[in-house]
Amino acid sequence: MNKRQPGLALVIVIWILSLLSLMAGSFALSMRRESSVAGALKNNAQALALAESGLNIAEFMLQHANPRQRWQADGSLYQILRSDSEIRVRIFSESGKVDINTAEEPLLQAVIGSVSDDSREQQQLLDALVDWRDEDDMPRPMGAEKKQYRQAGLAYQPSNQAFQSVEELQLVQGFTAEIFERIQPWLTIYSGQPQLDMRLAAPELLQIVGKQLQEQNVHDVYLENRLAEKNAGQNPGDDQTDALPIDQEQTYTILVQTLLADQATASIEAVVKIQNLDPNQAPYQVLDWTQGRQVLSLFDPAQESQLINVHDEFTNDH
Repeated sequence: MNKRQPGLALVIVIWILSLLSLMAGSFALSMRRESSVAGALKNNAQALALAESGLNIAEFMLQHANPRQRWQADGSLYQILRSDSEIRVRIFSESGKVDINTAEEPLLQAVIGSVSDDSREQQQLLDALVDWRDEDDMPRPMGAEKKQYRQAGLAYQPSNQAFQSVEELQLVQGFTAEIFERIQPWLTIYSGQPQLDMRLAAPELLQIVGKQLQEQNVHDVYLENRLAEKNAGQNPGDDQTDALPIDQEQTYTILVQTLLADQATASIEAVVKIQNLDPNQAPYQVLDWTQGRQVLSLFDPAQESQLINVHDEFTNDH
């Protein structure tokens, strides 16, 4: 027994040392993970702070007193380079989008046609959209009212009033998540116009509308000129002679995306109403705010040729 005791003690010591080693390794791994998470949270917070800064810069530059320095809201893409990060901002005027509450049917059909080559499906989507926003319960020839929604097993029915948000379009029969995601950037509820302001429409939307007009043998000189400029490689913001006056209320969608050196990213999409008429009111009113969604990637390599570089006068980088 006396001879076995030293061996048993040695085994116990080895087991204790092994257990302590495992505990130390587990603790070190846990601390490493916590440190990594903390670092990621810090970088994400920094990226988000930069995105908010980009949004503030855009709001300021949209009201610049000099029309040639004022940022344009026709889908122009601006880039602010910093030593350790990059901010990209793209601005859309709501007047340069298709208003799903007031747009005329040919314009709605043009946008729907960009996501479907099936003429029957196009008509079904168009009729269902109009049935949702009109005041009656009579379905259009290929549309959908209460009866059709019940037959489809849906627990809701058309509102028969104006859309309260663009996202509401996802409730309309036939508008799948894929279809909605592809056309959402070109839609609005804020313009109140039956037609599209060609001066302010994004190049992608101009292509969509231009294709529809070509099929109808309709010629729009302004549209053709803007498409020609795009095909020639001219940046949307190069010609600023049509800059909107700053003494009018304007509503914009501002997309901001940031990229840090460590690849941390953040994105903000805000619908902002800017007014300079009443000094008693705030100059900016945020109508909608989405964080983290990237329906349009501002870092898409295909958009590199459209970048407008902005001198980083808003930072202390030298």
